[in-house]
Amino acid sequence: MRIILVAGILLASIPLRAQVAYSPRVFVKECKKYLGAPYKLGGNDKNGIDCSGLICNAFREFDIQVPRVSHQQATTFRNLKKLRKARKGDLVYFSTSGKAINHTGVIVKKKGKRKILFIHASTSGGVRIDDLASNYWQKRFVQVTRPIEFR
Repeated sequence: MRIILVAGILLASIPLRAQVAYSPRVFVKECKKYLGAPYKLGGNDKNGIDCSGLICNAFREFDIQVPRVSHQQATTFRNLKKLRKARKGDLVYFSTSGKAINHTGVIVKKKGKRKILFIHASTSGGVRIDDLASNYWQKRFVQVTRPIEFR
């Protein structure tokens, strides 16, 4: 079944091949398949991909279609309110210019209360893993959401 969501509203449910049950572990594994891929605005494959394309492609493994832009993805799932409640597979959102969300990533590992590693498609380094506690990302962090817990 393909699930199509926009702003947390189920638009269509289309029967397809047998649906793979969502798992944060498998979701992260799908994202990691793109490690090292170069950044390309609007890109959608290992030859070039952007942050929201990475998220869309990983969800495709579960036959789930999410919006293609990060600020719309941020409204699709339940906001966790507190970063300390985040776990592997949760989505993190950033504002890298201005106040609007324009970047997203996926938590791949959480070490204690402070160290949170996330995968994303960086304009400067392609798909890579960074530490949310770094000055750059900490200052630009906006929110965290839990996939599959729809609004």
